[in-house]
Amino acid sequence: MPNGESKNWIRFMIALESFYTLYGNWPSIIHLYPFFIVELQERLSSEDFQTLQSKIRLIADEVNPFLAFDEAGNRFDYAREAFHPKKAAPMKAIDWLEIHEPDYYD
Repeated sequence: MPNGESKNWIRFMIALESFYTLYGNWPSIIHLYPFFIVELQERLSSEDFQTLQSKIRLIADEVNPFLAFDEAGNRFDYAREAFHPKKAAPMKAIDWLEIHEPDYYD
């Protein structure tokens, strides 16, 4: 489990890519810690944050962070799923989001 400054960014990427690996499409909604949504707003440019929100809806949730799902009922819960892809997703989440990765110090 990632524990550096970028830990929530890494968990965010893992949740998105795991969902994509499982279902072949990207989630449309993800629950995140409220403070992490604020962190994304601060670390991403305003253009990148708007682009991110145009791709996926961010829901503030202290109880179920990194829970991703779509309109078809598919879901991936980073905290509760036993599934961890053994291979990399065919497409990286950062490429799908079309944003620049934020700078972290770890």
